[in-house]
Amino acid sequence: MNAAPDHRRFPARRRAPRCVGRAFTIAEATISTVIVAVLLAAALTTVGASQTTQRKAALVVRGQLLAEALMAEILWQSYAEPDGATSLGVDTGEAATVRSNYDDVDDYQGWSDSPPTAKDGTTLTNTAGWKRTVTVEWINATNPSQTSTTETGAKRITVTSLCQNVPQATLVAIKTVDWK
Repeated sequence: MNAAPDHRRFPARRRAPRCVGRAFTIAEATISTVIVAVLLAAALTTVGASQTTQRKAALVVRGQLLAEALMAEILWQSYAEPDGATSLGVDTGEAATVRSNYDDVDDYQGWSDSPPTAKDGTTLTNTAGWKRTVTVEWINATNPSQTSTTETGAKRITVTSLCQNVPQATLVAIKTVDWK
């Protein structure tokens, strides 16, 4: 008869206790890292797009202000040359590069300044890379979209502000004969 094994001589093997929790596997850690990286890239893209949008909006506002300042200066002038000249552009005795001598709206025809300047020729601060242009045209008083080659009693003034040669703002105004 076989004798039962002596438990004293062969103690029972103890098994290591099983962990209740479980650690991440390499695959799970890799997938988590990829997900975090994708979310971070999306967040950075959103921040970059927001910065670009803010910069473009700031350029438009700055361009609008520069155009408005020049348009206000032009509209303050008389409709026609005080001495009666009837051609568009700078008149005799007025230097094409010195706005301080301009005394009527059409003197500004073809004006361009880069960087923008005040009427006295002083460069405006923080305007490097900016440019302003002006076009003055005779228009049909009853149909302002139609230009004319002769005096009509109405002039369309267009002021455009550009930054790095990209238009940021364009203003259009109509000036008619001064009635006194």
